[in-house]
Amino acid sequence: MIEIIKTHQRDLQLLDVAGATVQVSDPIIGKGNNLAAGFTEYTEPSRLEWTFTYDEVFFMVEGALEVHAVGQDPVTFEVGDLGYIEKGTQTTIVVPEHAYLLHVTQPAWRDKAD
Repeated sequence: MIEIIKTHQRDLQLLDVAGATVQVSDPIIGKGNNLAAGFTEYTEPSRLEWTFTYDEVFFMVEGALEVHAVGQDPVTFEVGDLGYIEKGTQTTIVVPEHAYLLHVTQPAWRDKAD
């Protein structure tokens, strides 16, 4: 199977989480929820406590964000950076203004039904 998602099909939806104004979409979800690919957009300054229950690779498209992980120095991701966060990592994600990224998670970070 081959699938394409055009710009107008991204369908970002507000995610209800404390500390952040963030929209997400996962227009591609693999068979059996083995992976998901989509977009995350922080639309204003944010500070989000998040524990990753999946492995995530992401590519920064716009803006910047910092990831603070327990026991590690903060890491700043900017436009063009490729990042990886391992499953089980406890983080605080700090967005100074705005951030837009492409994410791929394994397995899918939420069921297709969401």
